[in-house]
Amino acid sequence: MPTKMTIGIIGGMGPQATNRLCEMISGMTPATCDQDHIPVLSFNNSAIPNRVAAILEDGTSPLPELIRTATILEAAGADFLLMPCNTAHFFIDALQAAVSIQIVDMLQSTVQFIHSNYPQLETIGVIASTPTLECQLYGDLLQRNGYKTLVPSSLVQEQVMNAIFSESGIKAGFTDKPREVLIASAEHLIDMGAQAIIAGCTEVSLVLKAGDFDAPLIDPLAILAALAVERASGYALDLIPQVTCGAS
Repeated sequence: MPTKMTIGIIGGMGPQATNRLCEMISGMTPATCDQDHIPVLSFNNSAIPNRVAAILEDGTSPLPELIRTATILEAAGADFLLMPCNTAHFFIDALQAAVSIQIVDMLQSTVQFIHSNYPQLETIGVIASTPTLECQLYGDLLQRNGYKTLVPSSLVQEQVMNAIFSESGIKAGFTDKPREVLIASAEHLIDMGAQAIIAGCTEVSLVLKAGDFDAPLIDPLAILAALAVERASGYALDLIPQVTCGAS
């Protein structure tokens, strides 16, 4: 096996999504024994302030804790970093400037994956937190690559936020009702003309699965895992079945 690099994960946003990324990395790694697996340093830092509050409500910036997390991982021996939170990519440029190793941009990787593997797509729906949508974190990238972007109506978006962040939402450990809401939100976007759906919040990646609706589900968390495995192990993976769900 080629010499393996060490992956560092800026985690805690939320912890379940971080742990899911670790599971994906292990599951995608071509290994027949413990020693074949990739070294992973995961810092599930629950002290990172809420990104939604920071962007929408002038809350405490998460950047100092993000920097602290990244520098600890770099000092511990990480060769490159992953950040399994879409909204936190609002701060990625400042965070990247604080470390000397690369932070793999999950959003850019997702749009590049779509561009390379789904050239027939023209209109893409995004299910994400409100600040991710309002800051055009996906919208600008998709537009620059020639795609039309669709986002939920204000009423449906409110339901998406409740499904993720409320006391009965995914971050609180609930899945059944939030899953129903997110499936309905995807179907809403498909009815509007979306040909594929991006799971633009890592909590969305925890509950949506293949066959939930009649369009491809593009999962940035899985794309990030697959690219990390390729980079760290030197193995080339067949990315399409690894990172998409539903109809192609």
